[in-house]
Amino acid sequence: MADEASVKQAVVAPGLCPPGGCPPPTRIECIVVDKVYDSCFQVESRTRDTTVTTGLTGEFVTGTFTVGQAIPCALNGTISCNVINRVPTTGNFATLTIVVSVPITLTNPNAPAETANRVFTFTKVVTLCAPEGVTVDCSESTLLFCNCVVSAVGVGNITVTCDFQVCVVIKTILSVQLLVPSYGFCVPAPCTVAPGVCPPTPPAQCF
Repeated sequence: MADEASVKQAVVAPGLCPPGGCPPPTRIECIVVDKVYDSCFQVESRTRDTTVTTGLTGEFVTGTFTVGQAIPCALNGTISCNVINRVPTTGNFATLTIVVSVPITLTNPNAPAETANRVFTFTKVVTLCAPEGVTVDCSESTLLFCNCVVSAVGVGNITVTCDFQVCVVIKTILSVQLLVPSYGFCVPAPCTVAPGVCPPTPPAQCF
């Protein structure tokens, strides 16, 4: 006969608790997790100028350029941050000066295969719970929009001015050992494949 823990493990599975509530846990486990000590977010709007080389040996080889011409831009990778100054305040709080790095790809409007990669940076000061040893993470930050135009045309280069807006999400994270109530290990269910529609159903009409 299966013991009580085995029966509970067979019954308890990921999902909503039944109307009567979840059964009590059977164990207390010590697990290693990334604990978020503090977090905040803010929308930042910035403007940056950059020079892009043109011509046969430049980054943008194809076509000519005029002032006011739009230059497509997009996020290229993950927004990151680096702490350049930390001033402890009260308790485990600290005022952090952070350099936020936003990797951007500029595309030649005359030839989509020609690109120029840039990293636009700006500083931000925040006060967060940040005891010694925490990692400051900005990887969940997102680029809300990016608008770039040619602002000057030189010999063999153009100046591109970019207005961009970033939702900066800052977290202080530390790997810790945490006690949690547990039902034991997760037991995978058999894999299933949803039946397809035969014949395929066409999409709905627009009118």
